[in-house]
Amino acid sequence: MGLSLRANLLRWATLTPDLGIEWRITPSWGISVNGSWTSWSWNDKDRRYALWEVTPEFRHYIGKEKRGYLGVMFKTGQFIYKFSTTGKQGDLTGGGITGGYQLRLNKALSMDFSLGLGYVHADVEKYKVIEDVRVRQGGKTKHWIGPVQAGVTLVWNVF
Repeated sequence: MGLSLRANLLRWATLTPDLGIEWRITPSWGISVNGSWTSWSWNDKDRRYALWEVTPEFRHYIGKEKRGYLGVMFKTGQFIYKFSTTGKQGDLTGGGITGGYQLRLNKALSMDFSLGLGYVHADVEKYKVIEDVRVRQGGKTKHWIGPVQAGVTLVWNVF
């Protein structure tokens, strides 16, 4: 049982800060919530990348030392990206199953290696910027089945 703070280093490597918290209710069960947020632009705002995402997860730890786990997760968020004259923005929602292993580095620190497989639904709108206003150019719904989450996460066991 305990509380830990988490930072997914894979997300940080893409300039998308990701922080989370996990509460181990018992040695075998845990609840975690991670959040990601980024917003940056370059080339006089002609190019843009912004995202926020929240991902709660319920885990069951297995094995003698309770380092491996299987879980279920849900994710929701919004995105905006524009790398050419047409940008895309929208909402995403999904979920799936997760699995991973926590490698203990010392009493306070661990590395959590994880992968989530599942489904993501995204409502995507295309837009062009005309006189500093986003003008809708059409939209569609996208569905994704496959990897929906990956992590190499530094975990600090607070208590």
